[in-house]
Amino acid sequence: MPEVVYIVPPGMAPEGRVSRHETPYGAVTDRGGALIRDQAADPRALIYAAKQAGACGVLAAATADPISPLLEPGDLVVPADVVDLTRLLPSTFFVGKGYGFIKVDPPFCPELMAALYEAARAATPRAFRGATLVGTDGQREATPAERRMYRTWGADLVGSGPVPEAFLARELELCYAALVVVEARPPADGLHAGLLPVLVRATELARSPRSCACGRAMAGARAQGVIGDDWREWTDRHI
Repeated sequence: MPEVVYIVPPGMAPEGRVSRHETPYGAVTDRGGALIRDQAADPRALIYAAKQAGACGVLAAATADPISPLLEPGDLVVPADVVDLTRLLPSTFFVGKGYGFIKVDPPFCPELMAALYEAARAATPRAFRGATLVGTDGQREATPAERRMYRTWGADLVGSGPVPEAFLARELELCYAALVVVEARPPADGLHAGLLPVLVRATELARSPRSCACGRAMAGARAQGVIGDDWREWTDRHI
């Protein structure tokens, strides 16, 4: 069983055998051992597939546009907080159920964030942590007015992927953290090169057992007898 599963956009996927993971939320493509976050992938399917594989953590890669003037194309950023502006993506497995309200402070696993930042700093001096990411549905660029608004909110980046994945991972008691590469406009070649090795190195740095509370996120509902030990039966669909 993998310790950590990777979720990456198509352009960052490693070479290797292509397979598919079937989930109640649709199929997920696996290439070279990484789950592919393409336009057809339901975020619930990605997180469900990671849990189904037996992993206890997820390291995700994504691209985002800069809001902070301090960020440059190619910078590596480990976000620590989010503003969720998604409207079209499912944000919970627990549709119509009363136990989907769990702690997301912080929204990302502290231990995986620390490992990602250490690995990123070893790869480039242009690595940053503590950023706030505005999560969107990913269908278009932000307008100039939206960028100004995000800046007043204290946001550093805007992009898609880690939101709502981080929330869904917490619901299935998975550690989750994201590594974001700052995108260029227009997109430039080469910005994604070497990103996967950073995820691999972070996996080595974050060996379990971890002391974070991510793996106990549903302990309250379990103690109350609302849910059982089989996580597949927690969700709104199960095989």
